[in-house]
Amino acid sequence: MSGNAPLNIDAGQVASLRSIGEEMDALASRIEIGEPRAPSLTLRTKIGFSIKHRLNRFLWWQSYQIKTLAALTARRGGEEIKVIDALLQQVQQAAHGLSEGLRQIHQTVDGLSQSIGRLGQQMRETHHIVFECRQQVRESESRLQQLGTENASFRTEFGAEVRRENATSLEKIGELAQRVEQMAARLSELGLLTHQTKATLSIQDRRLAGFIEEARKRLPNPFTSEQLNDMVNHHTHSRYDSLYVAFEDAFRGTREDIKGRQSIYLPMLKEHGIGCSAVPVLDLGCGRGEWLELLGEHNLQARGLDSNETMIELCKAAGLEVTLGNALSYLGTLPDACTGAITSFHMVEHMPFDTVLALIDEALRVLKPGGILILETPNPENILVGTYTFHFDPTHLKPLPSPMLRFFVEARGFCHVEVRDLHPYPETVRVPDDGKGVASRLNDSLYGPQDYAVIAQKP
Repeated sequence: MSGNAPLNIDAGQVASLRSIGEEMDALASRIEIGEPRAPSLTLRTKIGFSIKHRLNRFLWWQSYQIKTLAALTARRGGEEIKVIDALLQQVQQAAHGLSEGLRQIHQTVDGLSQSIGRLGQQMRETHHIVFECRQQVRESESRLQQLGTENASFRTEFGAEVRRENATSLEKIGELAQRVEQMAARLSELGLLTHQTKATLSIQDRRLAGFIEEARKRLPNPFTSEQLNDMVNHHTHSRYDSLYVAFEDAFRGTREDIKGRQSIYLPMLKEHGIGCSAVPVLDLGCGRGEWLELLGEHNLQARGLDSNETMIELCKAAGLEVTLGNALSYLGTLPDACTGAITSFHMVEHMPFDTVLALIDEALRVLKPGGILILETPNPENILVGTYTFHFDPTHLKPLPSPMLRFFVEARGFCHVEVRDLHPYPETVRVPDDGKGVASRLNDSLYGPQDYAVIAQKP
């Protein structure tokens, strides 16, 4: 039995004690009252009853009541003793459980005392270790402070020396980089000049060989005036080819720049499946061959045409498929629907407008159905282009406004004609926004797209 279990008292014993108590209370009241009085009719009867009553009260009646009361008291005492015995038994059981609980508590307390003792020993050992560690930390801090002072002094001296050496090295590196750039520019110029010289020498060699061959055929007869005029006219027509190549190199931009600009047309060609052997690309006025080289890098078949002998020689040296000739005349030799795309970058502004119209007509004839025409040219809507940069090239005739060129391309039979603005000036040169729209209009007029392309499709 646990120490905190409640005491259990028999309900029957409690009821018995309550019943005995009620009888004792009734008997006590009757002792005071005595036997009930009978109704009296005469004085004699009353006197006799009174005497009897008093005798019964002092003798038999009172003794009976006392015996009854004593018996009840004894019964009640017995019941109370039973109850008390039961309570004592429960108390003993509770005391035994409490004793057992206390014994367990003592055992637990003893175990806790032992654990606390061990923990105290460990804490004393830990405290000793912490004390030693703190001492070592203080010694380390002192050493670190000393090293920091020495390091600061060293860093100050070393940093000053390094800065001096770095400044000297940077100055030398800057001078060396400048010299390298100068040498690279010079080597580039020399390489370009070498290519141009080789091309010019090759052209001159072919001209001289042709002249000698023609002279051998006519020996001993002399050249006629007509033959001499033809040779002079041919030489006059192509004598500035090498000079124009040098001009292009100076103002057109690097090959990588041009290829980067022209790469925007690649997705369109691939989307229409143009560039295989069945639908190749023909580039009119191929120049130095940047577009042909870019197409080859993407496994698209193309060939080029140009009237500049030096540029044709440069393209052939690069392994490109090119032909020397006039664009309109060359198109006239091609059969109908034989090519997938005709491209022309900055060529139509060099041609009279009736030749441009004839070129558009011939392009429509030789393109396959669904073929693409791309005509890229300077944008005169840009004031700086129309009044200044367009005239850098002395072979330019006149600028072509985009609405006009688009109209004639569409009027001659092409469909899906669009104008794509290209190559605006960089943001760094634009006028800051004034919030009134004036700066925006000025930027559009001066620093907008420098070129545009008319892109069309054959029905």
